[in-house]
Amino acid sequence: MLVYTLPELAAEFKTSKDNIYALVNLGAIQSIQFSTNKVVSVYEAERFLRESAGKQFDQVIKEAKKRKNLEKISNVFNFKEA
Repeated sequence: MLVYTLPELAAEFKTSKDNIYALVNLGAIQSIQFSTNKVVSVYEAERFLRESAGKQFDQVIKEAKKRKNLEKISNVFNFKEA
């Protein structure tokens, strides 16, 4: 298999679809849109697992949310400077 749909990835990671959708929406997992389905490559799934090794899944999501919020704040300040 070269790609996973998000529900397939959730099953492979043994977590909820909500967790996978959250990680994709937060940018922690990169997806590609094919017609009506978002898919994640096997290589992207493996990258995520390598970078998240040894961490609790809840902590990974928490860190991704924190990074996303910091990006938003940074974008606001960059917008004001322009």
